[in-house]
Amino acid sequence: MKHYRGFQKAVVYLLLAAFGFVSLIVAPAQAAMVGTPAILEAQSSDAARHKVKGFLDRQEVARQLQAWGVDADEAKNRVDTMTDQEVAMLSAKIDQVPAGGDALGFVLAVAFLTFVTLIILDIAGVTDVFTFINKR
Repeated sequence: MKHYRGFQKAVVYLLLAAFGFVSLIVAPAQAAMVGTPAILEAQSSDAARHKVKGFLDRQEVARQLQAWGVDADEAKNRVDTMTDQEVAMLSAKIDQVPAGGDALGFVLAVAFLTFVTLIILDIAGVTDVFTFINKR
């Protein structure tokens, strides 16, 4: 019984030291009010992302992407990985293109950004799409 008390005491002191050490490391939580501009920016970013995905859902765009060998679902997944600035640029480009007008330029821009994204992911080693890129 004496050994058990000594072991129990050692475990208690060890746990006390561990919990004390952990409580010293934890940073206090900081709360702040979220401003209206930050919320509006997040909503506009989501709206722009939705607009670009809606554009990719169009039959003629999906057909052109398929002709280039790009899967429409893969292009939509790439839109999710794009930065807010890139999505805003593409969304603005959609607004500038007249209906039935210079959609080719926009589709080329989307294809170029998809190509650049694939190259960056290939260099980083995340994907293996292009065989001509040397891995690290």
